[in-house]
Amino acid sequence: MPHADRYALKSAQSVWSIPVQEVLPNPHQPRRSFDGQSLEALATSIRQVGLLQPIAVRAVDAARYELIAGERRLRACRQLGLTHIDALVLSTTEARSALLALVENLQREDLHYLEEAEGYAATLEECAMTQEALAAKIGRSQSAIANKLRLLKIDPSVREALRTSGLAERHARSLLRLPLSSMQMEAMRRMDEQKLTVKQSEALVASMLAAQPPPTQKTRRVITIIRDHRLYINAIRDIIRQMQAAGLNAEAEIQDRDGYVEIVVRMPTRPLHNR
Repeated sequence: MPHADRYALKSAQSVWSIPVQEVLPNPHQPRRSFDGQSLEALATSIRQVGLLQPIAVRAVDAARYELIAGERRLRACRQLGLTHIDALVLSTTEARSALLALVENLQREDLHYLEEAEGYAATLEECAMTQEALAAKIGRSQSAIANKLRLLKIDPSVREALRTSGLAERHARSLLRLPLSSMQMEAMRRMDEQKLTVKQSEALVASMLAAQPPPTQKTRRVITIIRDHRLYINAIRDIIRQMQAAGLNAEAEIQDRDGYVEIVVRMPTRPLHNR
């Protein structure tokens, strides 16, 4: 069969035996951790009875494929040293591939809640869709997706620690109330070491917030003043007047734009001599 015809057939939805080395990882794979014992058990099963369900891939070019679903099966086959693997070759776009990878992983119960949140974020960006549209595609409510995405506001270093802590999603959600990453990390560490329940963890967060000294009246006043842009505009005007009083031909043009203030200051680069 001519090479072009062979590629055309593989681009259709069909099962082919393809070289394992030609399968590229899915850049939108939400799952980041794979249990070693579970992978070993899967490899043993494939060695004894073969691969019962093919992986799903999309053709990148005539010689390479990108994985859509079945990374555990692919890893197990590589672990066994197999050179070829049965694959369902789908004709689909990269954005569609990202969505399919997310759906495939959501159908498995052991997907970590942070991996799920990161999968939502990546799919929303790759597919350029709204939370409502994604919810309709995967059978979730928009509020459920929004709540998962809020977890990504937790400091990245704390999220990494959460992955191995064994703490539940509600434990992680309580950390969102803490404004500093150092406070989040300390609270997470105490929750994990002391095996706190969700209710106890929420009480811990509340106590940490209560221990924070409230801002003084002077601090609040300084923040209010700093946020008032008119203070800076008046200061610039004062400087221009001082320059003019000193004999420097300076001027400022101040205009209110859409959402910002534009200030143009003009002054001579050489002093003007009295005539």
